[in-house]
Amino acid sequence: MAWWHRRRRKCVRAGAVLLAFVLTGAAAACSHNPPDKELRSMATSQKAQSRRDSEDQKTHALIARLATVDGLHHVVTRFSDICAAGSEGSLFESPSSNVLGCDMEAAAYFGVQGDITDVLPRIRAAGIATWGPQQDGQDQPYAGGTIRYALEYHHAHGRYPDGRLMPGPNLTAPGLGIEWDRPQDLPLPNQIKDLVPCPSPYPVYFRCSLTPEPRTSLAVARARYGTILVFTASARDYFTVPRRK
Repeated sequence: MAWWHRRRRKCVRAGAVLLAFVLTGAAAACSHNPPDKELRSMATSQKAQSRRDSEDQKTHALIARLATVDGLHHVVTRFSDICAAGSEGSLFESPSSNVLGCDMEAAAYFGVQGDITDVLPRIRAAGIATWGPQQDGQDQPYAGGTIRYALEYHHAHGRYPDGRLMPGPNLTAPGLGIEWDRPQDLPLPNQIKDLVPCPSPYPVYFRCSLTPEPRTSLAVARARYGTILVFTASARDYFTVPRRK
């Protein structure tokens, strides 16, 4: 039976080595974040506030410019600014590269008076962004995200010349987007979803508002104007604090 005891001792030692390896890997994968109080201090530092103010002003300036477009009537804006702790990782997932990340998002809803195909060229003229891929300073033909494509979609009633369905239109630019209701008589009708309420406050840093107050519901605005358009702007990781290695 001596051979059995020797084999058992080898298995125990191997198990101990394996357990130590697993525990070492788990310790490497899990990196604890600073306490919420310390993270909150980072999120409200002068450097963070400077970047916050810059992104805040930029976002509201774009919304204000869009509000001057003839045929667009501002209904409500949902604005959020959240700083949260980064993932601490797990046995199967590495921790995030930052202990703190701050994101800013805004969704401004407008009622569209008149035909959307009359309003889209005015949005282009407002110079808010360069929408979609360009070629020699012009919208690429049949390129999603451009005003040209959106106009082609509506004028062709959502079908290519050969009869195939065209994907639904929108306008895209880095960090920005515009979508709108598509009529029920088109092949791919779509209605802008209802406004998302502000979430529960985050423990580190949290701002969320719906303006103006009191506000008009999207249902009331849609009944009044016929079409709802939403402009979204996001500034992901506008302020971060790297994790120490």
